Amino acid sequence: MDNNPGALYTALAKAQAEMSNVIKDSANPHFRSKFASLAAVRDVVIPALSAQGISIVQMPGNTEDGRVSIRTMLLHESGTLDCGTVATTVTVRGGNEAQALGSALTYLRRYALSAIAGVAQEDDDGNASGPSGRSQQRQRPRVPEYSAQHVKNALTHMFGDLSEEEHRAEAEGMVRETTGFSIEDMLQSRTAREAVISALRENARRGR
Repeated sequence: MDNNPGALYTALAKAQAEMSNVIKDSANPHFRSKFASLAAVRDVVIPALSAQGISIVQMPGNTEDGRVSIRTMLLHESGTLDCGTVATTVTVRGGNEAQALGSALTYLRRYALSAIAGVAQEDDDGNASGPSGRSQQRQRPRVPEYSAQHVKNALTHMFGDLSEEEHRAEAEGMVRETTGFSIEDMLQSRTAREAVISALRENARRGR
């Protein structure tokens, strides 16, 4: 890592707050199981990273013992983060070495990207990863997504016109106490918006 790691860490934290777990969209007919494809992982992770100015590079290679590998790096205007290398042995079935190599690289890219982003997925097609080859993980229920405008309206309803300094200061204090963010930063984070809505409902229930 170089330059200003704090800025990249902050950007990554904001990106992760916008990510949900990955929906299992593909099937492994050999093991009669489902898993999340690389495309599904990218659909969750890449937009959130890009929104915070983070790009990702995954470079294929080989280890000294001949295994295929993927090295992943995050790039940001403040610096770079080397996320390390993962490797696996290529198993060739039916003599199609190119297909086996492509499958191994896709597998590594998918799991490296998921791990770095902190999103969950089932390991159903990673049959050597556990004793039974089947993960018992289940996706957590989705919660309603509140838009920035929805949260602004809720704050205005509770505190009054936010363009007025006194009302704005009161709302700002509540938001910072709840999320640790300013109002502007809170509006960029889905998780923070949800926390504010929850806190506003609790305040309303208690009569503020």
